[in-house]
Amino acid sequence: MFWDYFEVLAPSVGLFFIFWLVMRSLFRGDSGERDARRDAEEREAQAWAARRAAQQRGVDENETAEKL
Repeated sequence: MFWDYFEVLAPSVGLFFIFWLVMRSLFRGDSGERDARRDAEEREAQAWAARRAAQQRGVDENETAEKL
């Protein structure tokens, strides 16, 4: 009796387990990619802010020299 039910349910349970493994790997990969992208964008924003600040300091120094 048990083996009859097992033979009927085993393929479905097996397919569900495979589906679960595939979906878990997709979600984990997507999460890792989002983390990496966020870190890269943060580094890019910091570099842009540093360049912008350097340009503004250069402009401010030139304006100060012109006023003197």
